[in-house]
Amino acid sequence: MENEMEKVLLCTINDNEHLGQILSTYALHVTLQNLGYCPVVFDDLCRMNTVISKYIKERCCLFSDMCIHNSKEKYLDTFNYLLTGAEKKWKYTEKESTDQCFLNFGKEDARKIAYAPSFGKRCDIPLGPKNAAIFALKRFDGISVEDNSTLRILNMEFGIDAEKVCSPLFLVEDYPHFDREEIEGLFLSVFFEDRDNQKQKVVEMSEEILQYRIIDLSKDIENHLDSSIDVFLNALEKGALIITDSIAFAHMAVVYKKPFILITSRLGDAAGTLSGLESLGLMERVIYTEDDVCEKKYLCRKPIRYGLVDYKLMELRSKSIRWLEEKLKKE
Repeated sequence: MENEMEKVLLCTINDNEHLGQILSTYALHVTLQNLGYCPVVFDDLCRMNTVISKYIKERCCLFSDMCIHNSKEKYLDTFNYLLTGAEKKWKYTEKESTDQCFLNFGKEDARKIAYAPSFGKRCDIPLGPKNAAIFALKRFDGISVEDNSTLRILNMEFGIDAEKVCSPLFLVEDYPHFDREEIEGLFLSVFFEDRDNQKQKVVEMSEEILQYRIIDLSKDIENHLDSSIDVFLNALEKGALIITDSIAFAHMAVVYKKPFILITSRLGDAAGTLSGLESLGLMERVIYTEDDVCEKKYLCRKPIRYGLVDYKLMELRSKSIRWLEEKLKKE
């Protein structure tokens, strides 16, 4: 095979506590391996030191492990492909330079590809770094997006077109994890990135209707950083109903064919990233905090007909993998 063992540098994590970025990295790693490439996760700052990032350390090849016998620059020159992607990967943060964020490094002829990164609802990059980002993006060989917000930002603020693909989380059908047998019985699986009264009201409403116990893995829960990916995936796989404000957690509910309720504000980050759910016909599962949440209390008991959803997802996944495969090919 012509591209066998060609290396792809995966630049997909700028927040080592972000569940979506960690699982998206795994999904892209597996997808690239299935396409015949050798993916390496970019970890030059040794960020893989959180409990959830151990999922990547245990299953993927890391840059920080591989360049011990070379300088960083020499090792980067061995990559023919650089790939970025994942939720909020392009959201401005002082933890990551513009060059790192937009792949302005590596050897001159390396192919640069963006697979469904996002800015969030808006682009917060200051003017100076933004000009540098525009220059870097013009040199990409392929740019794709999953959400309409990123598509709009690229078009209006950067003058760049992009293809629509599925979320990286949808690229694989299964995420290996250890079965934590202590999580058994009927329960509601709750994960909030930013809890508020309306979101909590949905939890209490669901608990009252279903009479199930709650397993809450939200960020405001004490010791939430001690939870491994295995804990999250078990809660997703075994939960009777998933309640979340995280688009990544909602996408994972789809992967595990679980009924879910996604709660978001029309003004929040998630509101602009609902394209994946819309394409799968799942917008009914969204509750906006500006509305009367009780109007959708029927969702607590309503199942999702995953036969039709799976058919749509299979088509979207196949199209997205074909796009990635084509952009990796050398011209």
